[in-house]
Formats: sequence, C-alpha cells, structure tokens
Amino acid sequence: MSPRTLVVGGGLAGLLAARRHQRAGHRVVLLEASGGLGGAIADRTLPGAGALALNAGAEAYSTASGAVDELVAELGLGEAVRAPREGLGSRIVSAAGVHRAPAGSLLGVPGRPLAADVRAVLGTAGSLRAALEPLLPARYGVRPGATVAETVRRRLGRRVLERLVAPVVGGVHSADPASLELAAASPQLAKGLAEHGSLVRTVRRLRGTGRGAPAGASAGTRVHSLDPTMAALPAALSAQVLGAGGIVRTGTAVTGLSREDGLWQVRTGRGETLAAEHLVLACPPDTARTLLAGTVPEISAAIPEAPSAAVRLVALVLDEAALDAFPSGTGALVAPGTPGIRAKALTHASAKWEHVQQALREALPAAAHPHLVRLSYGRPGEQLPGREEIVDLALADASAILGMQLGRAQLLDAAVIDWDRAMRQARPGHRAALETLTALLAEREDLDLVGAWRAGTGLDAIVRADRAAADRSTTAHSAPTHSAPTEGHHR
Repeated sequence: MSPRTLVVGGGLAGLLAARRHQRAGHRVVLLEASGGLGGAIADRTLPGAGALALNAGAEAYSTASGAVDELVAELGLGEAVRAPREGLGSRIVSAAGVHRAPAGSLLGVPGRPLAADVRAVLGTAGSLRAALEPLLPARYGVRPGATVAETVRRRLGRRVLERLVAPVVGGVHSADPASLELAAASPQLAKGLAEHGSLVRTVRRLRGTGRGAPAGASAGTRVHSLDPTMAALPAALSAQVLGAGGIVRTGTAVTGLSREDGLWQVRTGRGETLAAEHLVLACPPDTARTLLAGTVPEISAAIPEAPSAAVRLVALVLDEAALDAFPSGTGALVAPGTPGIRAKALTHASAKWEHVQQALREALPAAAHPHLVRLSYGRPGEQLPGREEIVDLALADASAILGMQLGRAQLLDAAVIDWDRAMRQARPGHRAALETLTALLAEREDLDLVGAWRAGTGLDAIVRADRAAADRSTTAHSAPTHSAPTEGHHR
C-alpha cells in the first residue's frame, strides 16, 4: 500500500506539500485548524458594496522568478492572471513628503543613488552619501546575522535607511529593520554584498540599473494577481488535491504528536489519533516547536524564534471623483514616524488593478466614481488602533497620503480585517538557525517543516521552496508511479 502523508496546515505551503507528496505516490490527509484554506490568501465580501469580493490578505505575487505564474498555468488559472495598470508606479511617504518610489531598487536600496527620483526622496546630501557606498571596504557593515538597519545605515547612510528601506521593511515584511536579519529579509542582497562588496552594485546587477541602462520597472509593478481574487489559487490547489484522492479536513486542530512502531501518531482536537509514515508541519514555527518538543526535541529546539506581527487592514470603498486621477499611483509605503500618518502602507486597489475597478463599477452602478483603497496598520512594538476608531483613522490617513479630503460622506462601505500570525519576524541569527534545522531534517525522510518562516516572505518564495523540495526528492529517489485513490473528501 502507498505510504500515507499527513499535512498539518492548509495555507499555501501546506497545500503545495500535499500536492507534492501526492505526485510522489502518497496517500495524503491534510488537517487545517481554521474553517478555511489558504492561510494569508483569503477574500472577503462587502455586503454594503454590492457583495463585492476583495482580497482580505495577499493581493498579488511577485513575477521575479516566474514560479507562481507557472503554478497558476498548471492549475488552469492562466486566463485569470492580471497585470497591474502600466505607468503608475507607487509612492514613498516620509518626513520629506510624498514622492514617486525610485525605480530599480531592491528592499528600498537604490541601484542609482544619484538618479532624480532618489534625490527627490533623500535630498542631495543623502544621495551623495549613498553614492559613496561602492567605494567602501567590502566588509564594512557586514557580519553574520547583521540586521537590515545595521548594514544599510553603515553602508548607505541614515536617510536611505529611514526614507527608503524602512518603509519597505515595515510595509512588506511588517518588521523593524533594526531587528530584521538582512540575510533573511533579502538573501539576494546579502549574497550580492558578499560577492560584489557593494549593495548598490548588487542592485544594479539584479535590476539592470547600471550607467546607460534603462531605469527599470516602476516599484510595485513586478507582480501579478488573479481575477476576481487571489483566493482562486488555494481553491484550485485544494480541488487538485481532492481530485487526486486526498482528504482535506478543516476545523481540525492537531493537539499532539508521538512516534510508535515507526509511524507518526497525530492526535486531533476531535479526540482521534491518525497514523502516517510521513509528517509535514505547515503550521507556524511556535506551533511546530511545541508539537515536536516531546518526540524530536533536537529538531524542536532548532526551530528559530520568529515572532509574529499583528496586522490590521482597513478596506475603504469610496465614491470620489478626485481618485480617478490615481494621485498616489498604485499606492504608497509610509516611513515610520511620518508626522500625521499612522498607516504603514496604502494600496489604491482600483488604480492598481483594472479588474478591481471594473468589478466596482458592476457592483455599484449608482456610484459615479467608485474606488477601493486598502490601508494597513501594525508596526512591531506598536499598539494597533482600536476597531471602533480605525475606519475614521484610515480615512484621515488616506486623505494625507492621497492629498485630498476623504470622509464619511464619500464612504460606501468598509471592512476591518485582522491578521494575527501571518507575518513572521526573522531576527538576527535566523538564517544560521535555518541552516542547522535543514541539516537535521535532511537526516530523516519522515518529517518536513514548510512555510514562509522557512521559505521567506511572499508567495513566490513559498512556491520556489516547494519546487526545490520536489527537485531534491526526485534526485534522491526515483519517482514512483502515481497511483492515488479515486475518491476525494473535503470535510
């Protein structure tokens, strides 16, 4: 009989792992504690906006490697892929004001520090300081486990850190650059710095922004989304797992693990015990650490601390003619400490995505100028605004970022969405801890740990990690003929 694999966690990483083990000929059971699949990929319906469906979590994926585009095509979702509206770019908001985000940057590090769009944010002095970075000794500001803030401040100066890098780290990683490890936040930058001795030269190589090269794509445009929402991705993966005979159970929390007679014994909150030859933990790192502590304590202890940052999103459906001009392009990232603004990021979804604007027009035919704007809150160490006050705060912040007065008079509907455990903080030592954990896991074929805390931030990183796992498995073993049961179950 084919071996059984039990996957704990139904986010993107768990669904991909379930599919991968099915392709290796395993019988798969996936358990998800919550009532739905997809993890940080989810949608939400706004009843006050004509039952409009909007992204409640991840709204897009990076196209840098092409991995997610290939996955989407494999799943038959190619016709649902949408690219952002061209020519808009995004904005950086700081004490210096609102400026177009510099093109050809990575994690906020500019490839051309003296370019006009960089000078507009940093000022001449800040740009000149950053332009000196390639002349610094290669090891300056570099050490194992160095934080983003430590390396960027020393090599590029305070203004690059505060006005360019901190907004990206806060908005994309929900982290503080002073506690986020550079090697975990951007392996490309860390590797390039080690190889080329310069962050600026690394960005130029990766973004093609050297002297005489084009400026590169506008910030925030190297992404795709799905129509109507990104929730189509986990739905398609789940359907594929079920169609190949897998069992998917939501509302089923795992409460304990043990090893008996060469099998994993998995206890659930329903009072049952399930046995499996292979176990995949696609759950948060703290949960994995607790579950494994009594069975494989050396692996449990190797799982790095990666605390989560709570994020509160506010989606605003507005009717305002001035928004038709897309005043902040696709959106904006806000530097910490920017006077008068508590939001860390704003996405003008109906400006960024034509399919969102079309959906708004169809859902709200009576609205003359419908728009969807989404703001996010929650920096590390910061108390989240209360749910009762946050809609008015979001309207005030949107007004400041977009440069117009927005209030309840223009508001058609709003949604407040909380994510408590989605964003993980890679602290100093994270990359080294992962290397130790990977070495321990390589010694056994019956256990794997997957998720963004191992793969990195973003859907692209998770998909690439799953691909790498599949390649390692194919190399180590001849792939068995796929023979799955014909009946799938989803309870």
